[in-house]
Amino acid sequence: MIARKVKSDKHLLLGLDLGTSAVKVGLFDTEGNALRRARRPYPLYTPRPGWSEQEPEEWWSAVCDALRETLAEVDAGRVAAVGLSGQAPSQVLVASDGAPLGRAIVWSDRRATAEADWLAERVTPEQARDWTGCAFITGASLPPARLLWLKAHRPDDWACCTAIVQPKDFIACQLTGQVATDVNSAFCLHNPQTSQYAADLLALLGVEPEKMPPVLEPTAVVGRVTPEAASATGLLAGVPVITGTIDAWCDIIGCGAVAPGCAVDVTGTSEVVALITEQPLDGDGVASAPLAAGRYWIGGPMQAGGAALLWLSRCFYGQEQPDFELMEAEASAVAPGAEGLLFLPYLQGERAPVWDPQARGAFVGLTDRHVRAHCARAVYEGVAFAVRDLLERCRAAGAGKPCPYPEMLRVSGGGSASALWNQVKADITGLPVQRVAVTDAACLGAAMLAAVGVGFFQNLEETAKAMVQVGEVFDPVPAHVSRYDELFAVWRSLYPALRPIFPRLGAE
Repeated sequence: MIARKVKSDKHLLLGLDLGTSAVKVGLFDTEGNALRRARRPYPLYTPRPGWSEQEPEEWWSAVCDALRETLAEVDAGRVAAVGLSGQAPSQVLVASDGAPLGRAIVWSDRRATAEADWLAERVTPEQARDWTGCAFITGASLPPARLLWLKAHRPDDWACCTAIVQPKDFIACQLTGQVATDVNSAFCLHNPQTSQYAADLLALLGVEPEKMPPVLEPTAVVGRVTPEAASATGLLAGVPVITGTIDAWCDIIGCGAVAPGCAVDVTGTSEVVALITEQPLDGDGVASAPLAAGRYWIGGPMQAGGAALLWLSRCFYGQEQPDFELMEAEASAVAPGAEGLLFLPYLQGERAPVWDPQARGAFVGLTDRHVRAHCARAVYEGVAFAVRDLLERCRAAGAGKPCPYPEMLRVSGGGSASALWNQVKADITGLPVQRVAVTDAACLGAAMLAAVGVGFFQNLEETAKAMVQVGEVFDPVPAHVSRYDELFAVWRSLYPALRPIFPRLGAE
């Protein structure tokens, strides 16, 4: 736990981020100072190739432990609200008493490929946009295909479930006894323009509308902490719990990126790249989504950001727990460009911008001169090239429409602690990279939503000015920018060249 002495008598806000590998809890004041932080890990289960599952009860146990640790030396009566953030899209089937029915399918799962193919044959992009506001809803990792799979392969759980919720909504249910979700977490099933679930889509899927949770704004109060949850967590009964939203949204908010032209790179297990705009835009492989009143973000999630470093550690260093200092020292000793070695980071298929579950990772350009350090450098650079690829697609989406050119790239998440990676990203994108003071930006973003929800601030822009603090800036090195410009054109040609090969490599 990271702790600071709590001196002020001001109200405090809790932000809870239910991630892929752990739950993180942060206690903040209204100036954005992180007063307490706690983290509790839980396992990810992969019983078959392409499957990713977690136990909701293990989430709840971890949440209770983290909250008790965070509040151990704090007057719980000063906690004004709890805000929620969580991984998505994931599916938790819950019974009428809020108990989970089996394991949750989490965002990285790719099992629903047959269902995705079935949907792609029946739903056009025009229909999808009309129904949900999203043109692309037929991917194997997206909710419609997942619901078809659950209905077909877990019929007993499906028959017993009264609601299908996201991970952070499951935690809200345990805290308050109330079932609900937010407008962003309901994407691909709910149309934010009409504020209704897509009836025609649900009919096509054969999904009963009553299994869909009520949809609230991210700053709405979903309920209040029950006496039972208070006993388990150390919170006081009656504390309001704010609905919150998807971790990517909370990360963007926690970076203070709420003005047009702000660019964000969130480095967790996966990587999310976003550019803030004043209106929704259409792009090549990138999607647009509402962020706040009059604000949108365009971008998308990569399948492997920090996960690529975990793979590097296992395969090249023989360590399940990475020695980042060693990896960075070796990578830093290699010149930019890794002597012509390029890495395609599609280790688990890829989401944005290619949306191809069959894509694979690749080193291209290996010679007998290359050693482990070159491979390490290439992995750091490969993810950074993918960040630039997404940013350029976001910029291109603004053709003929207001899409300000970003002056800086703000970074958050665990990967932002790496000075090497921040510098590589600055050199590859050509943008100054600015690290935010609270690297667990999703926790801060959830707390900021809570601050608006209980009326401490009127809107997110006001909240960002008060609560987001920034840190070190990494400026691009001109000589490195020139070298990476040359290599980026080559890197971007790798996927189109290798794409015909991937399906021929067979099932995992």
